[in-house]
Amino acid sequence: MQEYSVSLGQNGRIVIPTALRKALNLQEGQRLLLRVQDELIIMEKSADIVQRLQKRFSKIPVSLAKELIEERRQEAKKD
Repeated sequence: MQEYSVSLGQNGRIVIPTALRKALNLQEGQRLLLRVQDELIIMEKSADIVQRLQKRFSKIPVSLAKELIEERRQEAKKD
């Protein structure tokens, strides 16, 4: 694990060191999500979060959208 030292700048800005940006393939304008967990700041690329969620939900054997549509059709038949 590598460590980098950064300073909090004007208006709360933090500059991510060049070596780290290159290692993580971070590009200018790229969206990042920051969250706090147990007093730690965790920064993730938005695209990585989407990819992780897609992988997690792809394991669900049923199509939740199809299930919802079918439920709505059954409710409509009752009315």
